[in-house]
Amino acid sequence: MDRAKIYLINEDGSGLSAMQEAPYERETVLQEFLAQYMDLLPGDQISPENPRRWLLVAREMGVPGDMHETGRWSLDHLFLDQDGMPTFVECKRSADTRIRREVVAQMLDYAANGIEYWPEGRIREAAAKTHGDALDNALAELLDDVEEIDDFWVKVEENLQHGRVRLIFVADHTPRELRRLVEFLNEKMEDVEVLIVEIKQYISTGGQKALVPRVIGLTEAARSKKGQNQARTDRVQFLANALPEARQFFEKVLDDASANGYEIYWGTKGFSVRAKLPDVEHKISFIYGYPEDTFQFYFGHFDRFTSISEVELAELRAKLLAYDVFRESGEKTLSAHLSEADMERVEEVYNFILEKMDELAGKS
Repeated sequence: MDRAKIYLINEDGSGLSAMQEAPYERETVLQEFLAQYMDLLPGDQISPENPRRWLLVAREMGVPGDMHETGRWSLDHLFLDQDGMPTFVECKRSADTRIRREVVAQMLDYAANGIEYWPEGRIREAAAKTHGDALDNALAELLDDVEEIDDFWVKVEENLQHGRVRLIFVADHTPRELRRLVEFLNEKMEDVEVLIVEIKQYISTGGQKALVPRVIGLTEAARSKKGQNQARTDRVQFLANALPEARQFFEKVLDDASANGYEIYWGTKGFSVRAKLPDVEHKISFIYGYPEDTFQFYFGHFDRFTSISEVELAELRAKLLAYDVFRESGEKTLSAHLSEADMERVEEVYNFILEKMDELAGKS
């Protein structure tokens, strides 16, 4: 059977040069193309009104199967779009028989367990490992505004906690059964977007390559259900959704932030408290609150934007953990679920955090 062709018009206008569709030699070739050329995930086709842009979090992202693991499975790629939506990507060649149904179960395993068992801050740390010192530059390009970087990570955590994710199957060709299954899932799952991106490869006789992506599975019925932008919460809504034992503490955090000249950023579900540090152009978030009772402290900025040493940072971490309030939720994130029994210690560690931030901000 003849393979499909596309044609290039010769520079002198004398005729056409054919490029013939060709399979990928190995699945890893498709994976490498996708990591190098993120626009192969056609954001304008996924959301024409507000085209998606991408940040690569990691290749071969470990997905745990329970809270004690770091990686039972390995996801081909994890991306974030500019709204902080985690985007799971799995590549399969059409020659792989698993592309028919098994790949769907595999992807659902990845999504369900990633949402459940990735600790707070895990995605941020994976992105930092991938990009190193260039992460903030990559985010500034993604968001068009360096001021939004800390707010962006609030959105990421909220999306993950509430199961708002995107699942994309990438292949050179997809069978009819998979297409129909993806369309069905995408229409019926309100918070989860499920898509296929077909990336066909064409090669000329001279070895030149062309890659042509196409989105499959986003029906008009599905598109109308899934809005890209969600309304932000506010103080009244947030406190109404907080558990009674946490509500009084969160009220104090919000009041103190206003009194101390810190900025409160409201996400779709939670908030962050942002401070201005000397010699740093943008404000950085250090406290996060999420319904119903989650209180977090993030100190990932300290080693980059202050003169604090690694030894001092380790001592700070040890002091915070000694209050027996926080649990470790990643290398630079500490998280607590507020309870009435712990509230006295929560108040103590919170006051300690404010004293430290005042010191770093030059207020003391």
